Amino acid sequence: MPKPRPIVTQNTWDFLLEPMIAPTGFREYDARWKYPDEINLPGITALGMGIGTQMFEAGIGPVIAVGMDYRDYSLSIKNALVLGLIQAGIHVKDIGPALSPMAYFAQFHLDAPAVAMVTASHNPNGWTGVKMGFERPLTHGPDEMSRLRDIVLSGMTIARDGGKYEHISGVMDAYLDDLCGDFKMTRKLRVVCATGNGTASAFAPKVLARIGVEVVPLHNELDYTFPNYNPNPEAMEMLHDMAAAVRNSAADLALGFDGDGDRCGVVDDEGEEI
Repeated sequence: MPKPRPIVTQNTWDFLLEPMIAPTGFREYDARWKYPDEINLPGITALGMGIGTQMFEAGIGPVIAVGMDYRDYSLSIKNALVLGLIQAGIHVKDIGPALSPMAYFAQFHLDAPAVAMVTASHNPNGWTGVKMGFERPLTHGPDEMSRLRDIVLSGMTIARDGGKYEHISGVMDAYLDDLCGDFKMTRKLRVVCATGNGTASAFAPKVLARIGVEVVPLHNELDYTFPNYNPNPEAMEMLHDMAAAVRNSAADLALGFDGDGDRCGVVDDEGEEI
């Protein structure tokens, strides 16, 4: 894999061949870029090779669970990442579309030492990134991210034999079963479930209904164009919509989830954001 360049002009021959990675995308606890302005698909493949190289360096088993959020370009990003992981000699267990917490669950469920979740988190469309971790249940911290950055940007990735791909079905059902168990509400509760048409739309309403909650749906239809607003419960637009839904439905509270389901905003029964 060639050493990544910080800038490669789009709509050129090189853009399809040469890895481009903006160094600023490596953050303290994950990696995030504007796509394709700051990273291209060969750059994502270089990142996958870097994660795989780092796994061997860390001395963990060469097996990783990989998931992705619900965006129209996440499949392309995930496939490019998987290609790099396989080139680095890693056995990829692909769990498909997922929430970030489901990907972390998959590490234990599949006995995979590592995880990589393709997601832009709470950011709007046009962003992508990867949340990764080796020492379950921990994800990468500053030291691990700094080392990954050095491996990738310095072109120190190592190609190895033995990489393979495996599609894993059933993880979503196992995750929902683990979340719900045999728990049932002991009192009636009406809850506005706000998911902003993001990935949590496939999860949150089901979980609440299974435990006996009366669900008031709010933008629970999967739609990766995010036609109402970006699913981010820290944004006032989403919180105000949740508050209005509480008042209009006489709900006990509202729960709002971000694009990969690891952030939750709460509105109380009076329509006040908590």
